Amino acid sequence: MRTDSFLVIDAGSGSVKSFLVSTEGKILKRIEKEWDRQNWNSEKAWSEITESISDLLNQMDTRILGISCTSMREEFILLDEQGKELTYKLSPESEKYGYKIIEEYGKPMYVSSGHWPVPNWIAGGILPWLYNTMPTFSEKISKILMISDWINYKMSGECATDGTSACETSLFNLKKREWDRFLIDKLSLPKSIFPKVLRSCSELGHITEETSVLTGIPVDVPIFVGGADTQCGLLGMGTLTCEIAAVGGTTTPLQVVIDSPIIDKRMRTWTNTYLIENKWTLESNVGYTGRGVRWIRDILCGNQRNYNELNSKAEKIPPGSNGLLTYLGPHLFNSGPPYWPTDKLGNLPIEPTILGLYNFDIPLLTRAVFESNSYGVKLNLDQLTEISDLEFNFLKFCGGNSKSSVWMQIQSDVLDLPIHVPQVKDASAVGAAILSSIGTGYYSDFEDAISNMVKQGSIYYPRRENVEKYRHFYNKWIEKRERLCKV
Repeated sequence: MRTDSFLVIDAGSGSVKSFLVSTEGKILKRIEKEWDRQNWNSEKAWSEITESISDLLNQMDTRILGISCTSMREEFILLDEQGKELTYKLSPESEKYGYKIIEEYGKPMYVSSGHWPVPNWIAGGILPWLYNTMPTFSEKISKILMISDWINYKMSGECATDGTSACETSLFNLKKREWDRFLIDKLSLPKSIFPKVLRSCSELGHITEETSVLTGIPVDVPIFVGGADTQCGLLGMGTLTCEIAAVGGTTTPLQVVIDSPIIDKRMRTWTNTYLIENKWTLESNVGYTGRGVRWIRDILCGNQRNYNELNSKAEKIPPGSNGLLTYLGPHLFNSGPPYWPTDKLGNLPIEPTILGLYNFDIPLLTRAVFESNSYGVKLNLDQLTEISDLEFNFLKFCGGNSKSSVWMQIQSDVLDLPIHVPQVKDASAVGAAILSSIGTGYYSDFEDAISNMVKQGSIYYPRRENVEKYRHFYNKWIEKRERLCKV
């Protein structure tokens, strides 16, 4: 029997995933192709994307109602008038120029967009350098697109963005939900390179004939504006006002949905728009989490063990991992320049460190990494509690990290809070599909779509016998972390 579905492309840090999502929010089929964020290029990426879609549709009898894209948030692409990517090399000089931008415009950019223009990373810290030091290059720039915007452009030929993506440039006014024309003028940037801003779930266009040939998608299928991957993850868990949720993958951002934007007076967190009109998010980010577990699987295990085996063996290790402590990425998210001695997104300059034991094995190390990642979530959740002045009764958690029941139970014990995991853990795909479902009119609004497409999965409750133990282990992890930063 032929089914109706929504096609979702999720371009993340470590891979691109293509999904067919049913009208009830179930994943009918999923294809993933891994890539390297550090060596990413558009030509290879487009090939991976079209191949993943083609593989997805192979032998599937489905009618695609609509398409939406979501992606990693900060990376952007510059296009020339022919739609070709313009490439350049960042350098110590570009970083130095970026710091000049911060000194003069950093605070107003943060207040307007909720983001600092991090040198050599965020568009607001790079574009002024290009336009003021590379005139021959910069005159070729026709458009700046975030990754999901670029995928939409490749599929439809139309250039547009949404608020959740545009905020990541530091050149967007999150209260007005439009480009910050005042700052763009002050930085002497041409307004013409910034694409139109559309509401998420707006219809953008249809599949081009070229993309249809490459992927097998019919040309009459409509494309709808999606959004940033974290916000799509929150939507795919049905996250509403005053609720907090984590999207755990290579990194783990935590976001609170709020009715009005909160700009931290100490400028530690990020603020962004949400996919629902008149809603915003406040974010603190744990940093690298899933990367540590992937490192154990790929490097130490030589890919001979899978995640299920790592989880089952780590479960047998007692709380505290027999004293083994790891510092492989989780940190407190302090996003402003005052906190950037070496780590532009963390508050302490700690090199990757494993200590406490010398004769540990893989299961013990895996458990210790799960615990340190959970400690990092607690650090950042406490920060959001302070800034938002909200109390949280549970934490929603989706993404690849939530597939580990061992990890989620540890997280619940560390936080002394229930952890709500959705039935479909690839919640960013469900969130993006929700946008298509509203755009097509299949569901009337967000409430209708969420009630039909988001299903509750497992709930992990704190185990009383472990909560007090983890308070002690957490304090020990924090104390050692403070000492390491002084070494």
